[in-house]
This record gives sequence, structure tokens and C-alpha cells, in this order.
Amino acid sequence: MRRLICLFGGTFDPVHYGHLKPLNELQQYLAADAVHVLPASVPPHRPAPLASSEQRQTMLQLALREYPGFILDSRELERSGPSWTVLTLQSFRQQYPDASLCLVMGSDAFDGLSSWYHWQQIPQLANIIVIERAGMKTAKRPEWATEHLVRDVDSLRESKSSSILFVSLKGHDISATEIRQRMAHKLDVTGMLPDKVIDYIRQNGIYQA
Repeated sequence: MRRLICLFGGTFDPVHYGHLKPLNELQQYLAADAVHVLPASVPPHRPAPLASSEQRQTMLQLALREYPGFILDSRELERSGPSWTVLTLQSFRQQYPDASLCLVMGSDAFDGLSSWYHWQQIPQLANIIVIERAGMKTAKRPEWATEHLVRDVDSLRESKSSSILFVSLKGHDISATEIRQRMAHKLDVTGMLPDKVIDYIRQNGIYQA
């Protein structure tokens, strides 16, 4: 059976349960063989992170102790220049030539995919899993994606690349921006991110006003 490997990137500034809990639910739903969590070094689609690469990596290391099935993958931090997704996927495809590689993203990111660097190559290198929030209006499927849609995990696992699966998962109303603002003003963030990450942020004065 073909291995199914999920790839989930972001700035993780900081990592929080809005990232981790849906990803954990997705791993169980897919019975994924591996989940790689990829912190971006120089995110091309958003402002530069406030925490350093080393701090964000350490926060992820602490957070992922609660999720032993996740793999902290630092290849984007180790690569110079913008963290272009297509380069990351090329690296994974060389490493796992026969696996079902699945790039995981939210519906907002998927809506903007056509603005990404060499975006047309992305479906050639990996499948795409789009996470939608349960109970929310279904996102419009772009015309180019229609022929690539699949409806079940078995079809996804059979495909090395080019398939697109929309998955509805429970939403978690947590944002990194809100966490940074609350921590800057010494407000409570309990339950929004792992306690060990909260302690690390406070001990190192990250996000202080």
C-alpha cells in the first residue's frame, strides 16, 4: 500500500491549538503514515515572524511533545531565500518518490493558491488536502481544480499527486495574532496553546509590548 504523508507548513508565530488539533484530527481521519510540520524561514505570503527561527523551532519542539505522531521538519529553515512551497515539495518528492504526498492547507490559502510561486507545479508534485471548518459554507472550487477532486481517502492514497480532497473538521477560533496581543498585555492565553510553549514565551520575553 502506498504511504500517505501529510505536509503542513506555516510561520507558527507561535504554534497553537488552532494548528495542532485539526491536524491531529486529520491524521486520524486519513490514517496518515506521517505528518511533517514545516516552519517557514522567510514566508513569501505574509509579514516576517516576530519570533526568530530558533524560537519558533523550539516552540514547535515543545508543542509536539503532545503529538508524538508529528515530525518537526526544519528543511525550510535550513534553506536560504523565500520558503517557496514548490521547492519544498520537490525536496520531498526526491525523498519519497512513490508516496502519496499531501500538502495540507486551509480554504483561505487554497483560494489564493494561484498567486503562489510556480503554483502550477504544486499539483504535479503532491496531492492537496483543503481543511474546511465544519458548519461553514463550502468554499467555491476553482475551475482548474474540478477535474482533480476526489471524495475519499482511498482514492487519495492511491494517487501520488494531483488529487484534491476537501475535508470538513471542527474549527478552533484561535489566532496567532490574538495570542501575541494577549501575551504582550499579560492577558491569559490558557488553553490556546500548550502550557510548555506559554512558559517558554514568557521566560524569553517573546511578544512583549
